[in-house]
Order: sequence, then structure tokens, then C-alpha cells
Amino acid sequence: MGSLLAALLWVAVAAGQGDDASLVCASQAPPPDRLQVAWISPVRKRVWGRTSLSVVRVAELRTFVQAQGADQARALQALGLIGRRGRVRKLYKVTLFDVSADQLCRPVEHTPEGEDSDGLPACAGGRQVGARRATGCGTTLDTATDAQGLDLYRIPWREAARAGFCVMPLERFLAGS
Repeated sequence: MGSLLAALLWVAVAAGQGDDASLVCASQAPPPDRLQVAWISPVRKRVWGRTSLSVVRVAELRTFVQAQGADQARALQALGLIGRRGRVRKLYKVTLFDVSADQLCRPVEHTPEGEDSDGLPACAGGRQVGARRATGCGTTLDTATDAQGLDLYRIPWREAARAGFCVMPLERFLAGS
């Protein structure tokens, strides 16, 4: 019931502010207790200890890539990292982390920090990197379709990196999907 109210509130606020009111927040399934997440970023992008990363589930990203036959440009559009034209102007990397769901939060607008948002606490603002375009519903904005893309989470860098991580070129990740 809380998710329905949050979705209706989002539509009302978006309509009142002149935003795209056609975007309605859909309910999201809570993630499993342990999962692998990916932070996709330009190769030269660095993060510091107090930074939070915007990440997506690796399983969901792989499913999208396989279903769409997505190349690098299409994957970056689904992640909200490049525009509608699909021009890839930088080299991108994928950083993979094994994390616990209790380390994650959902970047959801119009929901107080810490309040439940489909099984995870809602995130506060603050410094973050990744997913330049998001819906405010806890998903990326797919810039090719202007629709909700992949489920989006936020995690502090220190928590994500605690158990180690793996970095690879985005092209190599996509070739293995």
C-alpha cells in the first residue's frame, strides 16, 4: 500500500512541477540478501572513501543485454549514462562488487530518508557517482526510450569495496553476457 501511495504522490508532484507526469513509479522487488552489483563509469573516473556509488544488479544488467542484444551504446543508454543519440565518447569500465542487501538503499525522491521503499531504505541526497539520469523512482532513466530502466541502488564506496572488487572494460563485460 505504501508503494502505491508513493507512486501516486510522485505523479501528483511531477504534474505540479511540470515534469513528465506520464512516468509512474512501479513497485520493485526487494533484492536478495546477497547480490552482485555493478558500477559503470568512465575509465578515468575515480572515487574517494566518503563517496556513494549508484549501482545496478549484475543479473538484471546481463538479462537486459542478452534480451536486447545490446551493444555498448544501448547498455549505456539503459543505464542513463549517455543521451538518446547513443554517442559513446569515452571508454567505460565495469566495477563488480559482492554486497549484502542491507548495505544498499534506493534513491527515491519524495520519500523520507530511511523510510522503506520496496524492501530497502530510501536514500538521502549527498555526493554520489554514476547514473547521471535517474527517474526518482529508484531506477535509471533509459535515455533511448525515456522509460524506467534498470533498478538503481546506492552504496557507500567503503561498504562496497570491503570484500574486494573486480574491474574490467565495459566491452569485455558485454561480450561475456
